[in-house]
Amino acid sequence: MLAWNQPAAAGSLLFRVQPEASEITFRATSRLMNADGHFSRFSGEVIVDPAVPTSARISLSIDAASLDTGIGMRDRHLRSADFFDAERFPTIVFRSVRVEAAGRRATVVGRLSLHGVTREIALPVDVQMSDAALVASGEFIVNRGDYGMNYNSLLNPIGNEVRVAFTFRARVP
Repeated sequence: MLAWNQPAAAGSLLFRVQPEASEITFRATSRLMNADGHFSRFSGEVIVDPAVPTSARISLSIDAASLDTGIGMRDRHLRSADFFDAERFPTIVFRSVRVEAAGRRATVVGRLSLHGVTREIALPVDVQMSDAALVASGEFIVNRGDYGMNYNSLLNPIGNEVRVAFTFRARVP
């Protein structure tokens, strides 16, 4: 297991996420109208020795206020204290703790900090990597209640599980 404060191995490469070629989407369900959206501002990097995929260290930072569902009123509500509270918690952060790899599949275990709460999660990831580029994609479920997002409506009950999908394209700078 690598810690973020350990130096990278000699054969390690630094890949920077290209936000313009990547995506983070989410889907929250409710009785009346599901919320499908995405985050438009994020950055990240992966440091990994391609010969040793389990050496990977991943860091991702998302601007919480960049969420977009295509409905302005709903977006303002999601940015409010009822949900993301983007003014108090402007950044969503993920940092890996370890990577378990088997071929093109990996499980990335890391700490997700969201809405002032940090929890360890495991993400299944499909990975393609060369000496110049990396593509990682996956899907997982976040329980919004685990992160203190407990708002609900009697008129339009909201599910606690939010499905998050991502595709990150990264290149060596």
